[in-house]
Amino acid sequence: MKVAVVAGVGPGLGASLARAFSREGYALALLSRTAQSSEPVANELRANEGKVLALAVDVTDRQAVVRATAKIRAEMGPVTVLAYNAGGFGRGNFLDLDPEIIRRSFEVGTMGAVHLAQAAIPDMLEAGHGFISLTGATASLRGRAGFAPLAIAKSSLRVLGQSLAREFHPKGIHVVHVIVDGQIDTPKLRAREPERPSVTAIPPDAIAAAVIHAFKQPRNGWTHEIDIRPYGENF
Repeated sequence: MKVAVVAGVGPGLGASLARAFSREGYALALLSRTAQSSEPVANELRANEGKVLALAVDVTDRQAVVRATAKIRAEMGPVTVLAYNAGGFGRGNFLDLDPEIIRRSFEVGTMGAVHLAQAAIPDMLEAGHGFISLTGATASLRGRAGFAPLAIAKSSLRVLGQSLAREFHPKGIHVVHVIVDGQIDTPKLRAREPERPSVTAIPPDAIAAAVIHAFKQPRNGWTHEIDIRPYGENF
């Protein structure tokens, strides 16, 4: 059984990534902080005869990640795809920021990827192939005023991806970092801005499609970094 782990599953990009890899014939392990986040897409995939395991996991808890990966391996098989979509967060005037917000953003945005990659890569090495996607943001490239926690987390994730790619591409593991340069069109965004034109936000399915395109690239034509944005976005 081919097994993909998607971390950070909700009604937006996480769900789209899960659907995309399910269509590629993968059994899905869906990780989210609460079961309520991943159960709707898990039920949808099951209704379409997909093999799904939904787990409530705090990706910042290394031992919880180790236990979850062991459960996935025991119930589904070795992991050969990891899509890390858990996001850093936090904003505010720098002098007013509680350092705990910065630490937590880094733990979710970067260290969770470290824990999961260290848990999954041994399976990929044994299989002789693997695929890791990391969801980045505009903040991966530049820090805006008021967004220090997010910028610290996302820029660190990008550099982690570069280090993983340089170490593991020669061993058959394709690592892709996706810069999402714009807002994703999610139910939360629609509730907040119901009149917003759809062309100004990125459909999560479009991002997932770009990830799958990279996933299908031949070994002698791998992309490491993708940037994706609405056509009218300044960059």
